[in-house]
Amino acid sequence: MKQPSKRRRGVILTLKGWDKFRDAKTQVEFDENGGDSFSLEELSDRTRLALHTISRILARLEPVDKSSLQFAFAAFNLELCKEDYTRPSSPSGDLEIRRTNPQCDWQEAPDVSVFYGRSEELLQLRQWILEERCRLIGLLGIGGIGKSTLAVKLGLQIQSEFEVVVWRSLVNAPPVEEQITNILQSLLSALRKEMVIPESFDSKLAKLMECLQLNRCLLILDNVETILSGGQAGQCRPGYEGYGQLLKRVGEVPHISCVLFTSREKPREIVPLEGDRTEVRSLPLKGLNSTEGQQLFQQKGQFTGTEREWQELIEHYGGNPLALKMVAAGTQELFDGKIAPVLEYVEQGILIFEDIRDLLERQFQRLWAVEEEVMYWLAINREPVSFAELVADVMTSSSKRKLPQAIKSLLQRSLIEKSDEHFFLQPVVMEYATQRLVEQVYLELVREKTVRLRLFQTHALIKATSKDYIRETQKQLIVQPLLEQLLIELGSQQKLVILLQDVIEQQKHQVAILAGYAGGNVINLLAHLQINLQGYDFSNLTIRQAELQKGNLAGTNFQNTSLIKCVFAENLNWIRVAAFSTNGNFFVAGNVNGQIFLWRVKDYQHFLTLNHPTTISAVSFSPDSSILASGSNDSFIRLWVRIQV
Repeated sequence: MKQPSKRRRGVILTLKGWDKFRDAKTQVEFDENGGDSFSLEELSDRTRLALHTISRILARLEPVDKSSLQFAFAAFNLELCKEDYTRPSSPSGDLEIRRTNPQCDWQEAPDVSVFYGRSEELLQLRQWILEERCRLIGLLGIGGIGKSTLAVKLGLQIQSEFEVVVWRSLVNAPPVEEQITNILQSLLSALRKEMVIPESFDSKLAKLMECLQLNRCLLILDNVETILSGGQAGQCRPGYEGYGQLLKRVGEVPHISCVLFTSREKPREIVPLEGDRTEVRSLPLKGLNSTEGQQLFQQKGQFTGTEREWQELIEHYGGNPLALKMVAAGTQELFDGKIAPVLEYVEQGILIFEDIRDLLERQFQRLWAVEEEVMYWLAINREPVSFAELVADVMTSSSKRKLPQAIKSLLQRSLIEKSDEHFFLQPVVMEYATQRLVEQVYLELVREKTVRLRLFQTHALIKATSKDYIRETQKQLIVQPLLEQLLIELGSQQKLVILLQDVIEQQKHQVAILAGYAGGNVINLLAHLQINLQGYDFSNLTIRQAELQKGNLAGTNFQNTSLIKCVFAENLNWIRVAAFSTNGNFFVAGNVNGQIFLWRVKDYQHFLTLNHPTTISAVSFSPDSSILASGSNDSFIRLWVRIQV
């Protein structure tokens, strides 16, 4: 058929109309074509429409005349209704910015190649974003309900409607300025704009809004709940209020983009902005239905159960996709794919996550040592890590050799996830693994006279070399709960300090090849208790991943100690000599370049830098600490006077 010449009067399918046409076409393909999709030529013959007209209808990128849509619908026994089509809102602008190859930055977004259900939710979200032009949308629901995977699936479906798509996870609560800078770098690069990023937070936020106003962008923020406090619902944690300002600005200020976020709870900033007639919406997610849940199970293999058993099992877990994945893996491994004995087991529990905890505990008990090591290291790292990073974390050569097989096994057990060659834990699993690590280390320490320290030796409770906010999360979720349990068990901080001192003495008798993270863990625990390390003897030890930048180390014995991946207040590379002043107020160090650095011990601040022409070979203070003497390879001794002590 010949297309009308006035294309500006044409129409395109609405999302509802497209889904109606697609579902009917799919059913006919299944009935008449063995499930294979019709080619464009076959569709042209069936609808009596030209090939380019069929292409435009399927793509929804260019308008066609209404009669063409009527022919297409009639070919599949459908009637074209008024709500099935619409006129493009801005033919000259809207359609021009749609791109067949948008610039996408998906970073560590989860894989959604296997995806079940959510057709209604996808339709609703597409309508809000593409037809009603909502600028801020929240996907809300409990952990594991599928918010992240739904956000990715939606983004992939509609990415051609945007110039740029950017995905960012807040799972480790990165500082807001760091995150906005990161997003701006991605947007400006994709839009081929000058990479000029302002210094202040307000200016960065204004720059981001400028990008969203001038360009059609899709920004997806995952795991927003991590920047919310545990107190008042929806309130940002101290220091993270900037995220609230970001959401408020995006929801209030008109722009042509869309910001989609996922969260376990609703940020309070969007509450006064959302409504059926506003451009700010939120969508609470429910669980999968029985049919969708069965499809998810079948991804894991063959299962046997009656329809009633399936319904009871899926309803018991609230249709939670992550929970169901865990149950499916456990059912295969523990019950040979039979649903009935699983129901007998789960009926003993009440709450969904208590059930998952029990099931994960049983699965953990079946893990071999290296698999368990990997699970704990992923919980400690808190963010996706590469295979090389895991190799660096793992202590023994035996575990390093078995690491590839362990990772493969854990992927098959659905206990870990993989994205772009990085491995990570889903939130529910991470929470469980973290709690289990704390419990196991606690038991090792309180029974240290009779039980060999294993996890305390093979895992760092804090990684001193991690990003600041990751390290703070490790303190909050690992170190603090562990110390609280130990203090309750032992009854006083003094007894806890004595226990940690005993661990250090034991480490001095360890074979060097077995020296692991225990020394660094002890130092980090003492530092968290705000214990003064002056006078402590850490000689002849291996200390890994210790935070040493804030502790008072005057008089601390590190003779013959190997310090590996520890963090100091300053970069001490190539230091040849060091000493404390007689009165303990200053610490001095000299390097191979002839530089002498002085730090104040009371506040750990760099106080003074002196220059001696050649490599420093010795430094020493006078008895009253008022004069510093330095010797160098040029055979000269220099005296530095008037040092304010």
